[in-house]
Amino acid sequence: MMSNWILNGVTKKFEDTTAINNISLEIEENKIYGLIGRNGAGKTTLLKLLANQLQPTEGIIQKGNVSIRGNDELTRSICLARDSINIKGVAAFTVDKILKFASYIYPNWDNDYCEELINKFDLNPDKKYIKLSKGMHTVVGIVIGLASRASLTMFDEPYIGLDPVFRELFYELLIADYEQYKRTIIISSHLINEFENLFERVLIIDRGRVLLNEELEEIRKKARLISGEKSVVEEILKGKNILYKQVIGKLANYTVLDDFTEKELYEYKNRNIKWSSLDLQRLFVNLSKGGHISEQQ
Repeated sequence: MMSNWILNGVTKKFEDTTAINNISLEIEENKIYGLIGRNGAGKTTLLKLLANQLQPTEGIIQKGNVSIRGNDELTRSICLARDSINIKGVAAFTVDKILKFASYIYPNWDNDYCEELINKFDLNPDKKYIKLSKGMHTVVGIVIGLASRASLTMFDEPYIGLDPVFRELFYELLIADYEQYKRTIIISSHLINEFENLFERVLIIDRGRVLLNEELEEIRKKARLISGEKSVVEEILKGKNILYKQVIGKLANYTVLDDFTEKELYEYKNRNIKWSSLDLQRLFVNLSKGGHISEQQ
């Protein structure tokens, strides 16, 4: 039986710093999410909370009706792959020893697939982790994430130190394996253009808050930049979901995420109002500037 991963009122504080601020959302099973945010937005903290590596200051994280806190079985179904392994003493291990250790943790581990990944990424299993390059540290995380076949698999910026060839290889392997072994995948990134075609749903986070949680196809249909004389644009956008506006004298640019009819768009053209579709990168930048999604009127 499928059940979603649920965050209910989750806050994480580090002394006087609030890294995650009252997040409530559901993460659907068997879907690829893009977790997008600037550096310091709270992406890694959110992933660590989902992986049960950190505990919320407030709130609860569940799979269905079951809390992940103190639940070893659920925790073993979650894999957080990062560009470095910070467990004390592990850096002195060989890659082979680290991967064997990972195979004991994750019940769905596929050893044959692990060997295939080692060969595809030219990873030397006999080399000590501490002697690897930054890019190969990232590769070790990718291999663990893919071979774990964990029901919730998360990749935290899985491109650090990788050349374009290995980045492209990762994308191809991820999609191929996901099609064969469906699971929930979250990719944290600010390289939006490279990853956009992988995402099915997008979470945009800033200052520890989720600013947007939407299907990528809906974003592509709804995201628009509306430009023209400020008074006219404000009149025609009444009731629309305005994310961000930039005013230059009597002119204004509005970033909007909403439905538009063909009749509306035709009317805009007749009133000398320009509009264009927005890609995910520009939507992210403008939404981060605006800080919140305005309420529908």
